[in-house]
Amino acid sequence: MDRVDKKILNIIQEEFPLTKRPYAAIGEIIGISEQEAIKRVKRLKQGGYIRRIGPVLEPKKLNYTSTLCGVHVDDSILMEVVKEINRHRGVTHNYERDGTLNIWFTITAPTAQSIERFLSRLEKKYGLTIFRFPKKRVFKIMAYFPV
Repeated sequence: MDRVDKKILNIIQEEFPLTKRPYAAIGEIIGISEQEAIKRVKRLKQGGYIRRIGPVLEPKKLNYTSTLCGVHVDDSILMEVVKEINRHRGVTHNYERDGTLNIWFTITAPTAQSIERFLSRLEKKYGLTIFRFPKKRVFKIMAYFPV
């Protein structure tokens, strides 16, 4: 990763250009072509530096709800369960952690009932007990990692 890649990562994190041609705007800011910006972003994504580029929406303003979930999943079925969780389009985060509850994920959906249906199906299919931690209050932080 060179200094141009680092500049691209900083721009993408802090203020992705909301234009018809965002990569042209990124290129203009750092002095490269639109094609070069696209090529570099693709390479950074393939290299695992970029996981996803997309908006962070506020569920409450969209009349959605979200729940943080923690669950213990045996190693023998871990990847199968993780893939099943990730199939739900409302799952925004899914992490393996140390401890009794070794999988933590956040799910967002139009209703609490739709979240509950999904979680109940997971529990029944895999014999799990998923702990639900519904949001009480939001504490926003700026997740920015200067490179």
